[in-house]
Amino acid sequence: MSTFSRFFLLEEEQRPTVKVPAWRLSALRIILTTGLILCLGIFLNSLPAAIDYNLDYVIALTAGYTVSLAGLLYLSRRAFFITAQLLLFSIVMAGVFINLFIPNVTLAHLGSIFMYITPIIALILIGKKTATFYALINILPFLMIVNNIDLSLLPKGQRMLVDAPLHIQLLLFFFLNCCIPLAVWRTSLAANRLNQHMLENNSLLRSQKQIYQRFFQKSYNAILLVDPSLNIVEANDKAKRLLGIQTTPLPLNLSRITKDDITFLTSDNELLMDVAKTFTIDNKCIEVAAQEQHSDRIKAWYLEDVSDQQQMQHDLLALDVAHQQAKYFDKTTNLPNKTWLLEQLQVHIDRGTPFALLIADNLNKHVLDYMIDGEQHRTLYSRINQLVEQEADLLDQIAYIGAGRIAILVETQSSLSETANRWHKNLDFWLKLGQHQFHSKYAIGIATYPEHGYVAERLLKNALQACELRAPEQMVTIFDQLTRRQTLARHEMALLLEKSIELGELKLYLQSKHDIDKNIIGYEALARWHSNLLGWVPPSQFIPIAEEFGLVSYVTRTMLEMVCQFLTKNSYIDVPIAINISSRDIADPEFVNDVQRITQAYGISPSSIELELTEYSFADDHNHTMNRLEELGFILSIDDFGTGYSNIARVLECPIKRLKLDRSLLTDINDVKKQHALLLGLITICDNMHISLLAEGVETHSDYAMLCELGIKEFQGYWFSKPCAADKLVMQHKAHQSGSATLS
Repeated sequence: MSTFSRFFLLEEEQRPTVKVPAWRLSALRIILTTGLILCLGIFLNSLPAAIDYNLDYVIALTAGYTVSLAGLLYLSRRAFFITAQLLLFSIVMAGVFINLFIPNVTLAHLGSIFMYITPIIALILIGKKTATFYALINILPFLMIVNNIDLSLLPKGQRMLVDAPLHIQLLLFFFLNCCIPLAVWRTSLAANRLNQHMLENNSLLRSQKQIYQRFFQKSYNAILLVDPSLNIVEANDKAKRLLGIQTTPLPLNLSRITKDDITFLTSDNELLMDVAKTFTIDNKCIEVAAQEQHSDRIKAWYLEDVSDQQQMQHDLLALDVAHQQAKYFDKTTNLPNKTWLLEQLQVHIDRGTPFALLIADNLNKHVLDYMIDGEQHRTLYSRINQLVEQEADLLDQIAYIGAGRIAILVETQSSLSETANRWHKNLDFWLKLGQHQFHSKYAIGIATYPEHGYVAERLLKNALQACELRAPEQMVTIFDQLTRRQTLARHEMALLLEKSIELGELKLYLQSKHDIDKNIIGYEALARWHSNLLGWVPPSQFIPIAEEFGLVSYVTRTMLEMVCQFLTKNSYIDVPIAINISSRDIADPEFVNDVQRITQAYGISPSSIELELTEYSFADDHNHTMNRLEELGFILSIDDFGTGYSNIARVLECPIKRLKLDRSLLTDINDVKKQHALLLGLITICDNMHISLLAEGVETHSDYAMLCELGIKEFQGYWFSKPCAADKLVMQHKAHQSGSATLS
């Protein structure tokens, strides 16, 4: 296609699928119909004279133009833009033919003037580009008229049609009186529609503004509109009350109501995305919870009063610090404790460098237990701590692990026997404690990494066994084959335990839990082992063996099945039964599926089962497992809280419903102020987070009274009930039911 053709049909190509407005189609048909009638009249009027004077070209032109307009009128129904373009082209050609076949120059110029109407028609029917094109073409007839150019093909003396001037005047009259009014009509119609559209939009905007103002003022949130200079442009009533500016006129700069540097609040730096966007006003902490960009200069700030959350976080941090001190330090000796030692052992194991663990066992600990008070204990161990500081180049670390024993973590290049003898000599001294002369004398048991264990707990146990199984006259003992034989005996017991579980020798015992009114609110399931070979084996013996040899998960699943069987047979039990869950269970990826499968097999609701996790479960991140159990409907609780690895904040992040305080955390609660404050703070936090707090080991009425006074409302211990065999509990219930029936 040529450049001319491309420009000529440009507007048609740009909108091939656009529906033509009805008024344009009407305008085109009016022009074509009127033009057709006029051309037909000219043809009929000029036909006799053209025949008489042999003016064949007149007949051909008038007839051809009439037929062309008729064809365009028919074509306009299907192809509007092509018809409009052909109409414009036919008008141009009419002007050209007038110039070619009218010998009178003055009259021929009317044909040139006839072409002036094309831009108006193009603007009405097609658009600005086509109108501009025809306006540029009209420069040619303008130049012809100005320069009096004659293009006629006929000789000057040639006879001209008598009515030719009238016919040309009719054409000019028609187009000038038809097209210009149509153009004005189109402009007026467009202006009216635009005005109506603007009125509708203005009405809609007013309505939207009223809705927005109502939403802004009545919003549940406190909202500010702020510019880049931190000026408050607008604020709803909640925001004004929050900031204390009810009577202050706006705009108001935020620097006038807060002393904080809040310029960072306007920054969009990604590094500041996780920074808490807060500022203080008087005693209130205000947080910008969200920001919305409403224009180039205005942002909407959604404010929240987070003063309570900030105070809660501060209190929680203080409690956490106190708990960390209680967690890692022994209050009697002011030395690191067993928890700290196990973590340090694991750090050294992860490092992979060989080291030794020495256990110093006090040979005169009976004197410590019965003749020396707490302050004198601290004096003794303060002296021992000085021994470490005097030889800091050896990098030895000590911890008190209870029962008068000190663990010593040794990293030394010298021989192990020399190190052990040095410590045996250093720990052999006399010290005056009150009215007594105390002889400090220790025997040393040794275990080394990696020879004697790859796990912190195993290494500690081996060092303790080396200390416990020494000969009476031997002061330094290394873990050897004798202790290995002891380990083999433990392994044999583990095999026997596994077989006993298969034979059903593991028994279900239950111990009740009570509220402040002594009503039963649940039971704890306890495992008891009666071996056909060994008789009754205490839990303190077989539970550590189960953990050591990987049988604890087997025991857990067996206990869960026994509890489900018990609940199935005794539907009158309407309180949850708790089962102890180890850290190995939580770490098992199939644990959740196994628990769900067992309870579904017996038709037991998950809400009837409470899973008691030890604090060691929080040493690693098992939140996903705990969340899945909580979603399934199981009740989660923390057992023996205060003895393990976890801190308060870490525990409260998990979906737990109950916190069971270990007996050791409640000892000397009235004598140790820090411990008393820690427990009171813990009670407050649990109340705020709707977590039940249960005290274990309640053995006397004085224990119960003291705990009630502190605000604890749930209890478990021998004072309420001792562990009872499940079948015996059922018999007691039946006897109680029978007695009630007899009385009635």
